Amino acid sequence: MDTLIILNPASAMGKTLGAKPRIEAEFKNLGIDYDLHITSSAQDIFDTAKNNIEDYTNFIAVGGDGTAHYVANAIAGTSKNLGIIPGGSGNDVSSNLGIPRDIASCCRIIKDGMTKRIDLGLINGKHYYLGVAGSGFDSQVNDLANKTRFPIRGASKYKYAVYSTLITFRSKKFWLSYEDTQRKVYGMMVAVTNLPSYGGGMKITPGSDPTDGLLDTCIIKRMTKAHFIKLFPSVYEGKHISDPHVELLKVKKITVDCPSYPFSVFADGEYISKLPAEFVVKPSVLNLIVPA
Repeated sequence: MDTLIILNPASAMGKTLGAKPRIEAEFKNLGIDYDLHITSSAQDIFDTAKNNIEDYTNFIAVGGDGTAHYVANAIAGTSKNLGIIPGGSGNDVSSNLGIPRDIASCCRIIKDGMTKRIDLGLINGKHYYLGVAGSGFDSQVNDLANKTRFPIRGASKYKYAVYSTLITFRSKKFWLSYEDTQRKVYGMMVAVTNLPSYGGGMKITPGSDPTDGLLDTCIIKRMTKAHFIKLFPSVYEGKHISDPHVELLKVKKITVDCPSYPFSVFADGEYISKLPAEFVVKPSVLNLIVPA
């Protein structure tokens, strides 16, 4: 066996499991030799990939950004390949990398596509991430979006979480350290990114490139709630970056802290830790299966 499919049945509120027969049929039609594992937890996703690292070449994450996140953490730094069949709520990682949502097309890419070596972000020397890591307002939003049980997905779920969080949120003083610079910034959030979008299509850093050896950092500074409500829709087109309350940086390493409030850090939609956190780019550490 050359390919291990790791399917997360919890993705998309349980709907991803329904894709199993279609995926298996497509793999069989394409003549792809595979094994399939249905996961029981986030830890099981990581452990399954890690414990089988010597037995397979291709590890296929079936689920949302979090599923790909845990598989990537298991195989980063090896010659193994990550393939993605998106089945989550947002699927920003796959869409940023040109991977379609259609199952048949994804299976064909796994059969005939090419591998691309990409960068990853690394948090506190322990946790890799593919796309966007953030803390502050967006981590509060992420936490609420993950907890909501309303039958909404993708951008709609994140919009609900954004406006709900905004009701009580207050800006805080962030401490930033990068290169030879140390700063205090009053703001709403800091996002450190390897890919352009998250939250179902919010292009927080539209110029982010996972092959440039840099992390794009977006600082959303303090603003009135009225201004934020006016600005927020523009993030879906990446036009927020022209606002004077928004600052972009390109860095290889940045440390973020907020001593006055214990903000969480989320990456690829998954909880990582509390602040402070160090974000470092790790160039060319993951093979990704992408369209040829």
